[in-house]
This record gives sequence, C-alpha cells and structure tokens, in this order.
Amino acid sequence: MVKHDKREVPRLVAIETTNACNAKCAFCPNSAMNRDREVMADDLYRKIIDDCATFGVQAIEPFLNGEPFMDPQIVPRLRYLRERLPATKLRLYTNGFALVPKRADELQGVGIDHLFISLNTLDPAKYEAVMGLGLERTLRNIDYLVDPSRRNRLAREITIRMTRTDDTTAADEARFVAYCKQRKVNCMIVGLFNYLGDVKSRLPVPSFPCEHITRVDILSNGIVTLCCMDTEGKFGWGDASKESILDIYNGPRARAYRTMHRQGRRKQIPPCGTCNLFWPSFDGLSWPRRVQFGFAYAYYLLRYRPFIKHRASFRAGSPPP
Repeated sequence: MVKHDKREVPRLVAIETTNACNAKCAFCPNSAMNRDREVMADDLYRKIIDDCATFGVQAIEPFLNGEPFMDPQIVPRLRYLRERLPATKLRLYTNGFALVPKRADELQGVGIDHLFISLNTLDPAKYEAVMGLGLERTLRNIDYLVDPSRRNRLAREITIRMTRTDDTTAADEARFVAYCKQRKVNCMIVGLFNYLGDVKSRLPVPSFPCEHITRVDILSNGIVTLCCMDTEGKFGWGDASKESILDIYNGPRARAYRTMHRQGRRKQIPPCGTCNLFWPSFDGLSWPRRVQFGFAYAYYLLRYRPFIKHRASFRAGSPPP
C-alpha cells in the first residue's frame, strides 16, 4: 500500500457498479431516475479499486442506486476488490431476488464481511405492491443462503432489513423480527428517507452531521455524487474517471459540505437542508461539537425512533445453530 499524505481520507467508498434494478420500490427514486440504466465500465471499476488501494479505505460497498446482482460481472469484481484490498471491509446490499442458489454458491469464499438484504415485508401482497417482485422466490433464496452448511462461507454477518412505510403495522414489525430471529440473522427496521424531499417521510431533517460527508459515492458513469440521495449527481464532487478518489474527497466542493455539517449548518446548505437521512457522523469534530451533536442524535433517536436493530446470536465462525 502506498502511504498517503496528510489529507483527509474517506472512511467508505460506495461504487454503483450498475444503476439497473429488478425491483420497483415505491419509496426508492430508482424507478424515477432519469439516467440511462448501465453497467459501470470495467476499466473504471478497476481504476477506483486501485485508487482505494493507495490509501487503504476502511470499507467498500459495491452498491448505490441499483441492484448489484443486475451486474453480470459482480462476482469477479468482488474477487478483484478482495484481492487488491484484503483488509477492507466488504459490505454488499441486495434485495435478494436475484441471489439465487447458483449465485449464492459463487459468492462462497469471496470474503463478504456483511451482507444486507432488503426484504421490507413478509406479506406477499404488500411485497408485490412495494417491490414489484414475487416474495416466494426471495424467501427461498434467503433460506438457502442462511443454511448453516454454507452461511459461514458466504458472509461473516447477515442483516435483513425492513423499510417502515405508512402502512407498516406493529404486527408487521413483530412478525419481521421473529422471522429474523428464527433464522439467526440481524434484523433492522428503518424509517423512510425522503430522498431530498422527493419521497414522503414523516421524519424531520436532523441537525447533526450526516454520515455521507465522510464517504465517497460513485455513480455508474464515474461521477462522484454528493450521496445516495443525489441519484442524478446534480451536486457532484468530481469525476472518478479523471481524478483520484483522494483528490476528489479533498476537493473544494467536498470540503465545503464537511465544513457546513461540522459547524452545525447542515440545514443551510442545499440539498442537505431538505434531506432527513439520520445516520450521523462524528468524525473530524472538536470535543464540544461531538458532545453537542451526540445529544442531538440521542434526542432524535428517543423522539422519533428512526430504526430498530436486533443482533443475531449466530456469527460466522461460531458453531452452526
């Protein structure tokens, strides 16, 4: 690894290897995206991974606004990532519909640290209405990959997610938690993000800094977008095909966003002032600011309960359940 200079380093890089998706989630702007659906060019993908190898990024997510398994090269790309960045945390997000047994077998041994599956509901009618997919196939896929005979080799940790919508009931949530516990996977129930105000959500805009200011989100065309909410790249920081990841992250546009958030002026900078993404960032803060925003985050959690987490009792490397 090449030793980097004293510039700030992103803690995470998200790579949209494709912006195509097989689902039509009502709460996701992908279905209304104006960009052409495409798969990232392989030379661009490799350039991004090679850039990350120069500073040893903590985590990479080959995902942003599409379904990773719509990328026909996703498995060899994951293998290249692991080869070049053996110490980097590899987190993968999917809706699980295309994660059929054959594909799950191909993933065994790749070295995925955390696999997230967006299931959202266990009601077949709601699932079809929300996702535009058939629930039965996804559930079969999940049962195959969480089987004790293979889950150790598939991912060190598995989380199944639900996005809480207006018609999600307490009974829906309880059933979802029970489903996850039965399969000994992590359970996460998350409130609805408003995607810069484009999606209806009851959660308010937080006052604390957003976690996206300390990461780099790269669209399939190479544009480094502000975040996953900026699906069209309108507030982009640079172009990963022309600049290094570290140069883009330390460029004037990226620094301006970090400064505004860290000074408590998140609501004054567009489009962050309209976005209710509630995952916080405490990196780069003075201790007084850390305390201030820590209290703000704690209040937000207590007042709005934006997410619920249940940790699994089973972990990769432990005896099979």
